[in-house]
Amino acid sequence: MSFANVVRFVLIGCFLALISSAQAQAILDKGTVSGMVRTADGQPAEFVSVALKDIGRGTSTDARGRFVLRDVPAGSYTLVILFVGFEAQEQLLEVRRGETTTVPDVSLRQSTRELSEVQVLGQKRRTASATRTNQELLDIPMSIQVIGQDVVQQQNAFDLATLTRNISGVNLQGTYGGQDTYQFFNARGFNLNNAQNFRRNGLMVWNMGTHFNDNIEAVEFLKGPAAILYGDVAPGGVMNFVTKKPLQYDYRRLELKVGQYGLLRPTLDVSGPLNDKKTLLYRVNTTYQQSKSFRDEVSSRAIMFAPTLTWNPTPRLSWTGEYVFKQTESANDPGLVSPDGTFAGVKRLPRSRYLGEARMQYTFRDQGLYSTTAYQLGDNWQVRNQLSYGYTTRTPYALELGQPDAQGNLRRFEYNYNQWFDTRTVSLDVTGTVQTGSVKHTLLLGADYFSTYSRYTESAGYNLVDSTFNIFNPIYNQAKLSFDNSPYSNTRFFYQRSGLYAQDQLSVLNDKVQVLLGLRLNRTRQGNAYDNEADRPATDQIVTVRPVSPRVGVVYKPQPWLSAFASYTESYEVNSPSDYVGAVNESEASTLKPTLGKQTEAGVKANLLGERLGVTLTAFNIEKTNVVGTYYEDRLDPAAADFRYYVYDGGRHRSRGLELDANGKITPNLSVTASASLIDARIIRDPAYTAGNRLGGAPRTGFSVWADYQVPLAQLRGLTLGYGVFNRAGYFGTNENLFRTAGYTTMDAAVGYTYKQFSTRLNVSNLTDRTYYLQNFSPVTWEPQWVRRAVLSVAVRF
Repeated sequence: MSFANVVRFVLIGCFLALISSAQAQAILDKGTVSGMVRTADGQPAEFVSVALKDIGRGTSTDARGRFVLRDVPAGSYTLVILFVGFEAQEQLLEVRRGETTTVPDVSLRQSTRELSEVQVLGQKRRTASATRTNQELLDIPMSIQVIGQDVVQQQNAFDLATLTRNISGVNLQGTYGGQDTYQFFNARGFNLNNAQNFRRNGLMVWNMGTHFNDNIEAVEFLKGPAAILYGDVAPGGVMNFVTKKPLQYDYRRLELKVGQYGLLRPTLDVSGPLNDKKTLLYRVNTTYQQSKSFRDEVSSRAIMFAPTLTWNPTPRLSWTGEYVFKQTESANDPGLVSPDGTFAGVKRLPRSRYLGEARMQYTFRDQGLYSTTAYQLGDNWQVRNQLSYGYTTRTPYALELGQPDAQGNLRRFEYNYNQWFDTRTVSLDVTGTVQTGSVKHTLLLGADYFSTYSRYTESAGYNLVDSTFNIFNPIYNQAKLSFDNSPYSNTRFFYQRSGLYAQDQLSVLNDKVQVLLGLRLNRTRQGNAYDNEADRPATDQIVTVRPVSPRVGVVYKPQPWLSAFASYTESYEVNSPSDYVGAVNESEASTLKPTLGKQTEAGVKANLLGERLGVTLTAFNIEKTNVVGTYYEDRLDPAAADFRYYVYDGGRHRSRGLELDANGKITPNLSVTASASLIDARIIRDPAYTAGNRLGGAPRTGFSVWADYQVPLAQLRGLTLGYGVFNRAGYFGTNENLFRTAGYTTMDAAVGYTYKQFSTRLNVSNLTDRTYYLQNFSPVTWEPQWVRRAVLSVAVRF
């Protein structure tokens, strides 16, 4: 069966299912339940779990503290309100046919009992990253996956690679010089851009260091193009890190992770009110990590400190200020090369073999200030302002490897410089609801501005440090390395992005049908700013583009737990001549036009098993036109031609596929996170590569299943067992399709125990010690992935 027929079969089946569900719905007499939850001082309480325990229906409150349960069969119910650290409350209510039952305002009361985690599961979870209007996933006409604290703790995760393997269509592509530097990702067949596709609470951050730290509450992944909200982005998707916020009750948690290969990772998370009225709240997260590696000579250290303050001077006004400091130092790891230039040959070297120099350290330091102010304009409107300032420094001190000769002698090239980034962002959003007749409008109006400048030292370039280093008998500390102390260059590279955007989600038929319409007017300007403009060469020009980015979508909900959706979105990426200074034909880069992405997507979302298990099935097609790329003069061995490369444009690439994601609870004791994908990502037309080649870094298939089981026996209360299987098919590392990695399947296992405020968990990753590799951007370099590793965590709340 062809791919197109598979998509048609899935969509037709879903359509028939929706019709039958709609017919069943029509014969039921139903009503609506609505209400508001507030804190003790009258402020709206967000993310409070609200459920009708008689039928297992539930939702969570939005940013205004409101909740709505629609299509509830007429009858008598018990409404339950739950929130971590507060007493559970119940209210009796009567739902009448065709009417809305308004629950009197609920005020949270702090509990003195042991805290228990309350989670909203499946598609009932809310996000503001996709629409900035804080909606349930079920009502958003796009595929969005959220990895929250449940998965983080179950898998003992402390890096992005561990988390993203749970999301369909998202793949770790490789790293910049080792596991503890920073990681590259591919989504829906396309590489994510380090300067465009990563966000922190919706604000852009550079992908130049470790992102996942203990101040991250959840990782949201919005799949496909998202230019309407974020400007120029690569079309694979946007990864957003949602940070932990201050709590209204005293919370203290100390955790220690220890593991094989010298892992030591203590973390502290403390939060609570600073005054009696609880209008001033704080939270502090801090982490220290040191670790060796299964790779010889490699080690790393990292620290993170993130204090946060929230001030609620009135029930309508809220301000949150955050500061984050991160620093990482790690030995550069260039990976392995194959003795004979084939993928099979790389296995002749042990996974632990190190071909670099531990003296070469990748250092990364990042400081960021973030401000979020929100003000309620009446009951239906909110104004939200975000400001951020970030200053980042890094030293990419690395070795590039050539192809060894028959005796294993290797040419190694030194590449190093210093760099800083100065990043500033401001945004203003107005959101609210308006009723026009029978149509409800959820509106968003906004504007944003983003600016980042970066400067390099003048020493950047490839220098041969030795040609006699032997891959079979390595001897370290013999190469003559030159540590960079050169002055900064006379240019600053910059991005400047601004935009005006508007969006309306129209709801009719009691929210059964929702139509999303959005438009963004963009202005992106990037290039080099010279200290002395007379120094600018004719080939180095500043580029300004003003594309228009639309987004349309529709949601149909025949049942409160089921929705079908379809959407169309676009993206663009600016191609600046300054990105290709040093190319053999760099003069041709002055005429490069933007790269465009267009996605059509359709799917079904459902909350099954009493709304405990959320499922999303999606079919998509992405067309990427005017692709700009580069290729080396010697494609088999870039070092052989001293890394001479060419730039080109005019390519057309396409990715289409099916994705399935599921998360939640199958039973009260068994939680599951699962994913599967089938993606065909190919070159349709390209000046440098053969039409029909698969896109590099994009496996055709992949799946994952993680299950966590809480043993229900009274004598074993608190015991949990976890097990997971993670699979990725083989893929080509580059668009040349010269070498294909082997597919792999790894397994993880875990056992944990919780008693009151104490918890411990042992996780073993790559349980069968599977050997597998990733191929990065060089056709001769391979990255061996982690061997079997045990990590023990011990945590206490106090």
